[in-house]
Amino acid sequence: MPIKYSCFISYRHDSVNIAKDFQDALESELSLLINLPVYRDEERLHAGEFFNTALASALCQSACMVMIYIPRYFDGASTYCAREYKAMEVLETQRIEKLRRNGVINSSGLIIPVVYRGLDILPRSISTNRHFHNFEPYFLGGRTLKNNKKYLIAIKDIASYIFNRCQDLNRLPSDPCSRCDDFEIPTTSKISHWLNTMLPPQPSFPGRRV
Repeated sequence: MPIKYSCFISYRHDSVNIAKDFQDALESELSLLINLPVYRDEERLHAGEFFNTALASALCQSACMVMIYIPRYFDGASTYCAREYKAMEVLETQRIEKLRRNGVINSSGLIIPVVYRGLDILPRSISTNRHFHNFEPYFLGGRTLKNNKKYLIAIKDIASYIFNRCQDLNRLPSDPCSRCDDFEIPTTSKISHWLNTMLPPQPSFPGRRV
């Protein structure tokens, strides 16, 4: 099966309004470039920790993943975002290798971090060598400034980047989604050691030596 979705939006269930606003703006730009929808799972609002095969397949059939980052994105108790991130990281590694073997060099990867809060605690491994965007200046008082010129320029830039990655993957001689029916999102136990390195630092108590 070929690439089905231009991108997969990974977000915390309590960031649903942010994710909706971002999706609306991104789809407006992407619709001018490519006829591939954006995937955003809405069932997570009801299904908690449950991952079904349709969600795993949708992630695998997406050219890119946009992670809507807030400090709770990596959470030790509610790990679905971390599991999505780790699953896409596996796909990214495989696909970047295929692209390089076919003469396509892209050092910025297929995961696009978009930071709404927590830039100071964002793990360096997330932003390094990625098409990273800081949206903190565009998100004030709980609402995205949709008429902010810099915000709209950033959305346009992200859409252009996703479009180019779709083009790259669709030019591969082999189907990048050929094994998506069997793709699985890792369990919490499989990512637990890695996740511990991604969790935000715990605040120290007054008077405690650090």
